[in-house]
Amino acid sequence: MNDGGGANFAGTIDGSQNEIRQRLRRVERQEWALWGTAATISLLLTGGIVSFLLPMLRTAEHTDSFSSLQTELIGLLAVVLLFDLYTIYQQLQIHRVRRQLSESQQVFRLISENAADMIAVVDVEGRRIYNSQSYERVLGYSPEDLQKSSAFEQIHPEDRERVREASVEARRTGIGRTLEYRMRHKNGSWRVLESTARVIPSVSGVPEKMVIVNRDITERKTAVEALRVSEASFRSVVEDAPYGIYQADDEGRFLRVNPALQRMLGYSTSDELQAVNLEKEIFRRLEDFRGMRETLHSQDEFKGLEIEWRKKDGTPITVRCSGRRVREEDGGSAFHEVFAEDVTDKRVLEAQLRMAGKMEAIGRLSGGIAHDFNNLLGVMIGYSQLLKRKMASEPNLLEYAEEIERAGQRAASLTRQLLAFSRQQILTPTVLDLNTLVADMEKMLPRLIGEDIAVRMELGDGLGTVRADRGQIEQVIMNLAVNARDAMPAGGVLLIQTANQDLDELYARDYPGARIGRYVMLSVRDSGVGMDRETISHIFEPFFTTKELGKGTGLGLATVYGIVKQSGGYIGVDSNPGQGACFQVFLPRVDEPVSQVSEVLSSAPEAKSSETILLAEDSDPLRKLAQSLLEGHGFQVLAAQNGEEALGLARQHTGRIHLLLTDVVMPGINGRVLAERLLVTRPGTKILYMSGYTDSFIRDHGVLDQRTNLLYKPFTEEKLIERVRSVLDAGLERLSTEHNSR
Repeated sequence: MNDGGGANFAGTIDGSQNEIRQRLRRVERQEWALWGTAATISLLLTGGIVSFLLPMLRTAEHTDSFSSLQTELIGLLAVVLLFDLYTIYQQLQIHRVRRQLSESQQVFRLISENAADMIAVVDVEGRRIYNSQSYERVLGYSPEDLQKSSAFEQIHPEDRERVREASVEARRTGIGRTLEYRMRHKNGSWRVLESTARVIPSVSGVPEKMVIVNRDITERKTAVEALRVSEASFRSVVEDAPYGIYQADDEGRFLRVNPALQRMLGYSTSDELQAVNLEKEIFRRLEDFRGMRETLHSQDEFKGLEIEWRKKDGTPITVRCSGRRVREEDGGSAFHEVFAEDVTDKRVLEAQLRMAGKMEAIGRLSGGIAHDFNNLLGVMIGYSQLLKRKMASEPNLLEYAEEIERAGQRAASLTRQLLAFSRQQILTPTVLDLNTLVADMEKMLPRLIGEDIAVRMELGDGLGTVRADRGQIEQVIMNLAVNARDAMPAGGVLLIQTANQDLDELYARDYPGARIGRYVMLSVRDSGVGMDRETISHIFEPFFTTKELGKGTGLGLATVYGIVKQSGGYIGVDSNPGQGACFQVFLPRVDEPVSQVSEVLSSAPEAKSSETILLAEDSDPLRKLAQSLLEGHGFQVLAAQNGEEALGLARQHTGRIHLLLTDVVMPGINGRVLAERLLVTRPGTKILYMSGYTDSFIRDHGVLDQRTNLLYKPFTEEKLIERVRSVLDAGLERLSTEHNSR
């Protein structure tokens, strides 16, 4: 019952007692003031009478009237003295009553402070008059908190109506019935109170106040409720648990199973599941069941044991089990309880994460050495081309130079593959029509995979466009075609299909790594030997190959995986031994028109050039090679080994500098800073960057965007001259314009 209609408290004993003490002190001061006023008036009257009476007593003449007046004054003085005595007596009586009241208050305060129950006094309107200190001790509210709260605010909403009805009944009958209800603690928890109430009537018998006694029975109720629901709670935990739970005997016979285990293993009912045997029909390997049983016999429990099970349809799953051996107290046979979690998807994701980690590690390694390695390859390829030119009249020596060049090109291709599967290669994405791209490769594929393999194409109608690097997607198709060729040593059929495809939540759940969305699907299917699940789980890992030693690098499918992932897509594979394999590449569909392909020069122009080029390259061999190639085509070259030296040469040169050809990453001033500083004094200079780093590294240096000219290392003589010539002739926006717009 609350203190404003049933059972709420209004403060603590300290606040109530302080208010009572202050009120008593005010009354006491008023009483002493009245007493002092009465005494003062009595003294003034007495003094006045005496002042009249003394002169009269000194006179010698005594008349009858004088005697009468004297008698009256003496009587008046006696009355005043009696009034003073009465006033003193009254004040002493009031002081004694006040002392008794103070002692009663002290006794009541001691009782209240030490009472375990909460005592409240309210008026008939529900206004708080008094609350014992135990309210604060039990419910945690300070007096200020209680004053700010309403009468029913702390009572549970479901109990408020019952409390109101009990309050009305108590005022009507004078004695309230015992009532249980919930009240909120200051910390937000709910406490259960047992409450009784009694009405205090006025002199006329009208209910004036109500005394409420509340007892905290939360612990008792909690214990009773816990005992009541223990069995129901255990049953609920078992039945609703997300993990499979079962009890079984040592022979593998189920004694009890929960619905989660039934769903995990694909059985329709629990009775159907309980009819099977763990050892023979659930465990894939008998030694796993026997090993678990021996562990339970020797240690009584185990945790985190991963075991291979099979579902009703034979699908293998990986489960993580923890269990214990239970012995019956009455001497009955023991059994074991096991918790089983299906971790098949987790292990697939972990395998993908490990593969991603391998790719990331090798990608960082390849990216770290790409700059220096590409510089070396550029020197090898460039000087081999110069040697070929010098040895044109000596066929025997020319063959050696060609072999050097081919080795350099193969090394450059290997570097590109390393960067591709690690998703760090430099891409030039455009909007593509896959139907057109696949059709353009139709004549080339038979020459690539052999005439004993028939190439068929089924290109979808109304195919959407994708944004990707054309050369990289062509490499994806070629790598998949070569992989299919190796899977069909005796010939077969290679089927390439395209179609619009929407991946939904169901597909994404069944194929980890896929994302919901609109895609264009490119499928490459072969009729080869197929793969088992173990091989499929490693198929995209770098350097993993099923080919004989020396017949494969293991980078083909890893490169495909990296290109697809870097293009924002997903690749999946379905295969079974003897049934071929189907690789499906999903690239995000875009609603944009196909990009126009611009023509580029295939060889260096024959005409000699005369422009001045400022060359900045920190690699001495590559700088010398580039200078030699440029000067061989008529360019005037100012060569510098770093940014500071390049700026110095620019200050000393009096003529025009038409082009700055600079490496992106150099010690000291990098290529971007060099270009910005040079354009301040020579705003007409055009910029061509060159780098062997990956696109992410270049982007960190603020270079790679659509308006930036970039020459990738390693480059050939033809590519160098072609790129320099195109930049000089194109009239692209200067880098300074881009810089000023930022």
